[in-house]
Amino acid sequence: MANNWDFGPGHTNNGSVGVGGSINGVTQGIYEESSTQLAPLGSKLEFDDGRIFRYTKSAAAITIGLVCGNDYSDGLLAETDNFTVSGSAGDREFSMTGGGSEFSTTAEAYAGSYIVFSDGTGAGQYFRIKDHTTASSDKITFQLYDKLVTAPGSDTDIIIVGNPYGAVLAADGTSAGHNTDSFSVGVNPIAISSGYYFWMQTRGICSVKADYDTTATPHYGMELIVSDAHDGQVEAKLDAHDGYQTIGYHVSPTGDDNTYISAFLTLE
Repeated sequence: MANNWDFGPGHTNNGSVGVGGSINGVTQGIYEESSTQLAPLGSKLEFDDGRIFRYTKSAAAITIGLVCGNDYSDGLLAETDNFTVSGSAGDREFSMTGGGSEFSTTAEAYAGSYIVFSDGTGAGQYFRIKDHTTASSDKITFQLYDKLVTAPGSDTDIIIVGNPYGAVLAADGTSAGHNTDSFSVGVNPIAISSGYYFWMQTRGICSVKADYDTTATPHYGMELIVSDAHDGQVEAKLDAHDGYQTIGYHVSPTGDDNTYISAFLTLE
């Protein structure tokens, strides 16, 4: 079967499901990494035992079996406003001009990301960005996958957030980065080189490195969170961790510190 993917900057807007180790002809297995992109980012690979994987790109080298977090800075624009806007309802593109240096001048910096109209005209809408021009004099034109329902206006505030599978690294629970790079999205089943593509596991039985030195060894079925002492490792979720993101459950007969355990991921 011929692939009809658009490998442009924003990749495709198609959801895909494969069963048993390949996806629409992509032969890259779950224990392989690739320096070239072989599938759309976020493509879904599901096995009949319930394990689910997402095709992902790394933002840094990651040792085997760690919880991966989305790189908060990738494809991001914090909430901002006061634009000159050109675009109409029904268009798949629109232009915004900021006040000086709102937009990145890096080519394709926001391709594949999502733009949210957070306030003002059109508030509540969000769209996936297919591509955009390189910002010049702080003017940028976004091309979208879908048509605008309500065009933004000069009073529209926006937020841009990156593809959760577009740039990952070991989830940070130990430093200042825990405020930004701690949104867990999966576990890498092999060691990954920086900038490489791989199948990241999001659901089902997996192997993950555990930090059981700072908290009590969990019992079978106990919730797990990202360790606050070792990036990418897991620890037991205690009462003091109320509000922390649960990444899955301890389903291992043992729980020695700094070793790999079996866990059931619930990030999908």
